[in-house]
Amino acid sequence: MGSRSIRAGFTLVELLVVIAIIGVMVGLLLPAVQSAREAARRMQCQNNMKQLGLALHNHESTFKKFPSAGEGYSMCLSAAGGAGSKQILDSNSLLDLLPYIEQQNLFDRFNRKEARALVPNAMRNSNGALVGDPMTNGNAVLCGEIVPTFICPSDNTGPKDRLTGGHYGPGTGLQGASTNYDFITSDSDFSICNNWKTAGIARRMFGENSTTAPRDVIDGLTNTFAIGETTKWHVNGNAFAWAYRGWVMSGIDPGTSNPGINLWHLPLVHPTWQNPPYVPVRGRTRTWWAAAASLHPGGCNFTMGDGSVTFVSESTDTVILERMCRMGDGTVAALPN
Repeated sequence: MGSRSIRAGFTLVELLVVIAIIGVMVGLLLPAVQSAREAARRMQCQNNMKQLGLALHNHESTFKKFPSAGEGYSMCLSAAGGAGSKQILDSNSLLDLLPYIEQQNLFDRFNRKEARALVPNAMRNSNGALVGDPMTNGNAVLCGEIVPTFICPSDNTGPKDRLTGGHYGPGTGLQGASTNYDFITSDSDFSICNNWKTAGIARRMFGENSTTAPRDVIDGLTNTFAIGETTKWHVNGNAFAWAYRGWVMSGIDPGTSNPGINLWHLPLVHPTWQNPPYVPVRGRTRTWWAAAASLHPGGCNFTMGDGSVTFVSESTDTVILERMCRMGDGTVAALPN
């Protein structure tokens, strides 16, 4: 009789060793995969901001000036007869860039002669009156349209998660759509109506009712921030809407109140904000409302006045950030290499 061969299988020890080796290999590979995915998301984010930079200059070519950060705010503080705009439009002028980012059809659907949103709890401009009714002219509903070019793929907060209610929504029962990009402004646009007109050497390229032309940026377009990046989750405030201005939606200012980038907690913590204890959460900015921030590791993107895009480290000196925000203080700043 012939002998039968017996095929040996893995022993339990051998199987456990193989599983352990596979686990180690997956553990080594996963960070590399995540890093590659984030690199692709960051590249898409920079491409979005590059498109917005080109849109700014196409707008300037058409109208001989850049768009304002927005027009006719209701949120800014103004006594009756004060500096506040008489016509409240509550517009974010990212809307005016739509024709230059292949969104002409959406742009044409807005009634641009009337207010974009009705934000009842943001009414501090006692000098003005709301133009038209956004709830009936169609604008408030259109403010909920999601525009992919305004969204950074690294930010996992939903584009319609944070813009509802009487302070932040475009109208009763409606949701606004947010943006990860906004104009570089002074956060004083919240507290002072038409602040841009009297800002002096601290003036940014953009502000409420601003009228900047390239010749006004005397520090140089290549040396001046135009558009910044932020997260869709602001602990102080909710998010920025691309189509309208609500409560504390003044734009991005990394150079004034609590200056810096990616501030997940206030540098000087107000006692009532301790919540005690407050644990900072990456991606949820806990600075003032005008925060520059992103979920990209180490910093965030900025579109410069010339339309180029640069990634700025969160360790950048705050004095440099302030000078990069100013368009004409006579001090030309440069980012560290």
